[in-house]
Parts: sequence; structure tokens; C-alpha cells
Amino acid sequence: MDTLCTACDHPTGPTGLHACPACLHRLEAWLAEIPRHLPLLSALLAPAPGPAGPGSTGRAHSPMPLRLDLIDLIGPGQPVAPVDVHGDQTGHPPVGAHLAGWARYIASTYPLREWDAHGTVHVRAGGAEAHPRAGGGPAGWAAWLIAYLPYAAGHDWIGELYRQTEALVWRLRDKTDRRPRRTARTAPCPACEAFALVSTEGEPHIVCEACTHRLTHEEYRAHSAAVLPALTALATRIAARQAA
Repeated sequence: MDTLCTACDHPTGPTGLHACPACLHRLEAWLAEIPRHLPLLSALLAPAPGPAGPGSTGRAHSPMPLRLDLIDLIGPGQPVAPVDVHGDQTGHPPVGAHLAGWARYIASTYPLREWDAHGTVHVRAGGAEAHPRAGGGPAGWAAWLIAYLPYAAGHDWIGELYRQTEALVWRLRDKTDRRPRRTARTAPCPACEAFALVSTEGEPHIVCEACTHRLTHEEYRAHSAAVLPALTALATRIAARQAA
């Protein structure tokens, strides 16, 4: 029996994984996107310089009030509490705490193999440590998480990582006003026939916003090639009748 994805409830196939390829791809894209928002947040925090006069400090007005909503996102880089894998806590961790906290939680579950003096292998969890990839900081932690996504996909808490990361990405997009481009597709959905298929920049599937059916880009190309000629011909005949 197929395992269901803990993020979207679609079957993951007979692999036993708890996340489907589409959700893993989307999660990887989100993790790669997160560090790109931080310079924009920092720029929003910096007050614009005023005109400088003789003996002035270069600011012609009082400093702007601190944007606590932005500071809350940028925040300290270290987690202050264990990751809430069951989603029971409220509040939103800063970017660095989210990334580093999840990396350390994943490392704490990673199995370590040890050999005793008799050559017997003992497997235990909880002894591994997470270290950010080259460059450190949020970008390094994001790169670490991306590298360990195949391991994380084998655990049911991958759905909570997905949901928390999605919430963080939308908070960032809301502040920086940077969102991936969405494109409405011409062909109707093969499942419900609604004209509601939409592709999103960076995502591997085209999704129907009416029934949530999804197709890969290759499947959509085959589908549109099969149905669009007849639909175009029908639209042409209707237009000709209306013009007569």
C-alpha cells in the first residue's frame, strides 16, 4: 500500500517515504529562496540617509522607528527552544532559528554506527551534530537542510518541516514583496475540465486550482497537444457563427 505524503496527502509510491517528490522539490526551492530575502529585509531596516549639511551627521530627521516585524524575522541566528515537530507551539521563530533548529533536530535523529571491541555494530540516534555548510549563517544552514532532505523524507515529521518552512517563506514574501511568477495555462484540467491549471515558477508541477489535480510539465505538454487543437477549432467555429 502506498504511503501518503504528510504535506499534501498524495501517494508517495511504494517507497515508504513520507513526502512525495513534488513536495520535496518545493521544500528544497523554499530553503534555497529563504536566504535571498535577508538582504532585502536588512535594506528595509536601514533608514534612508538625509541631506548632509556643514557639521551635520548626514541625517536631517529623527531615526525611523524600529521595524519590530522585520527584526522578528531576521532575529538571532540560534534556536532558543527545541523544534516543535508536532506543531503544538505558537509564535514564529526567526529565520536563523528555524533553519538551525531544524538542522539540529534532524541531526539528533540521525543514526550513528559504532563498533565495539568485538566488532559488533551498534546503531544509536542522537549523537550527531549539525554544522552549517560553507559560508555559515542562514545560507549555510539552508544548504545543510537541502542535503539532508532525502533522509528527512523517511520520517513523518517531514510534513511539519514543510508546513513551518512554507509559513516562513510566506512571511518573508509578505515583507519583501517578492513572489514567484504564476502562469495560467491554456488547456483545461484533465481531471475536472476546469480552466484552472496554473504553473508556479520553480515548481515541478502544474496544479489545478479547482480540484488540486497536478501534472508534470511533460504531462501537460502531451495533454495540451491532445486537446487544444480540437478546442481551438471549436472556438473558431463558434466565433464564425456569431459573426455571421
